[in-house]
Amino acid sequence: MIQAGSRTDEFPDERAIARKYGVRELVWPDVEQIKVLIRFLRSSIDSGKCAAVPKTAVMVMLDFLQGTLNRQNITKAPHMTPGEFDALTAPYYIATRIVTKIARDRQSEAVEKGRIYQTTNVTLNRFIHTLRELVDPLTMRARAKAMPDEMREVMEVMLSFAEVFPEQRRKGRAM
Repeated sequence: MIQAGSRTDEFPDERAIARKYGVRELVWPDVEQIKVLIRFLRSSIDSGKCAAVPKTAVMVMLDFLQGTLNRQNITKAPHMTPGEFDALTAPYYIATRIVTKIARDRQSEAVEKGRIYQTTNVTLNRFIHTLRELVDPLTMRARAKAMPDEMREVMEVMLSFAEVFPEQRRKGRAM
């Protein structure tokens, strides 16, 4: 018997709903993969060099972020219930709330009303680009003696995102 509030009870329909409407199913990163990614990001930021890349954790987060960006563009079909629509779009809204909090914490002008969804899109795309660079063996930026400042900046924001993400997903909402 599944108890209310367990992980399988929190998000039981998302994959079935995605299949039903032909939307890419999300592979949510688990807590251990997030912890590995956080350790990697911290070590890379602190040392100024990329440590050994945890490819599984990076690939799962990359897949999740790409799927989340795809969810931004979903429109409600006439026969789709509001609950189904909410289940499909929730990952992007959770990401938006997290990015808003990070921007507020950094006192960014990006939190102006009306710009936050654009900021979230750009931020998630920067995360995706950085994660791709980390797993691409031909990318020398990540393997340089010193990590470029812009890569370090993206990693710092991604670290903040990864630290908040599991708790917000567990709650099923964001701040």
